[in-house]
Amino acid sequence: MQISNYQDEAYTAIKQMILSMQLTPGEKVDKTELSAQLKIGATPIREAIIRLRREGLFDVIPQSGTYVSKINLEEMYQGRFARVNLERTIVAEAVKIMTPEQINKLEQQVALQGVYEHSRDYDHFFDLDHDFHEIFYIADHKQYVWIWVQQMNLQFNRYRYLRLEASGLQWHNIVTEHQAIVDAAKAKDAELASRLIADHLLAIDDDVKTVLAAYPDYFEGQATTNHQPN
Repeated sequence: MQISNYQDEAYTAIKQMILSMQLTPGEKVDKTELSAQLKIGATPIREAIIRLRREGLFDVIPQSGTYVSKINLEEMYQGRFARVNLERTIVAEAVKIMTPEQINKLEQQVALQGVYEHSRDYDHFFDLDHDFHEIFYIADHKQYVWIWVQQMNLQFNRYRYLRLEASGLQWHNIVTEHQAIVDAAKAKDAELASRLIADHLLAIDDDVKTVLAAYPDYFEGQATTNHQPN
């Protein structure tokens, strides 16, 4: 049981390092250094990397080593396509039944994001962005769908974090979009909330060229943008 716990701990820690760009796309990974850094034994580290390789986050090159996979643009767009179609439906249903407590929590999330925007705190800003969207899934009793969506959107989430770091991109736009969604939720305007959440998730198309120019070595595949929701 303890070995399994260590494997889960290593898996969670390394996955978070990849999603938050502590381990960058294309970077060669030293398992011994990871073991020392995380204070977890070599076997759990190795098992975690095997799991993450199955999820597309590591590449193993024979006679060379283990590398963090690059962000696959085609996979990113397809994952985003599925999420937009799911989320706009879930948000439309959620705003009809959200409790005052859930609305207040959304407003608190937006206010805190404004604080982290001014302090340029990438990690907390991104965590709050994640939590903001999750509240709608919880309100619509779709927690398991949220877990599945996160697994399916690993490449999309890696891009979204990197997008925050790219020079010239405005964090305030994200805060403004979130506030508009909250206002629609308060008004129980399902149609508006659904449209706003879709526009919000599709807004990454506006920034792809900027991010690719800033981090060209982090990506692979074609930057097609034709995966629009129906």
